[in-house]
Amino acid sequence: MPGETPVRYPKPKPDFGVVAEATRRSMVGNRGKNTSLETDFRRALREQGLLGYRIHARRIPGKPDVSWAGRKVAVFLHGCFWHGCPHCGRYRLPKHNREYWQAKIETNRDRHARVESELTALGFRVLVFWECQIKADLAACVGHVREALVQSSA
Repeated sequence: MPGETPVRYPKPKPDFGVVAEATRRSMVGNRGKNTSLETDFRRALREQGLLGYRIHARRIPGKPDVSWAGRKVAVFLHGCFWHGCPHCGRYRLPKHNREYWQAKIETNRDRHARVESELTALGFRVLVFWECQIKADLAACVGHVREALVQSSA
């Protein structure tokens, strides 16, 4: 919001411990922004005429993947593995470095809860879509966004 300083959360530094170099390279190469999931979702929004959004808006707590600040709608797109999906079987802890991954997923979940409560307190409607939901029915997810936008302008 104008004039407000965004809340910044320290990003935990990954400590992979003793990991094979190929594994380390693979993990470092994973994108955090503009993933195919995000670009496909945004393409579907554009195709449905849902324009005027911002991506990763720094002024909004949690930097939502897609947001309409004026309408107070924030959308988060969570990858099933990275965020510990409760809906599908894609989330399984790796066999190696289990303690690290358990802590990382728990930290992600705690951050999501904190950011969601902050946004709700600011009057935002928060939508969270999981990778498995988007892949199963992208049109339904976009429909939920449309509903949120209609309700916010009413």
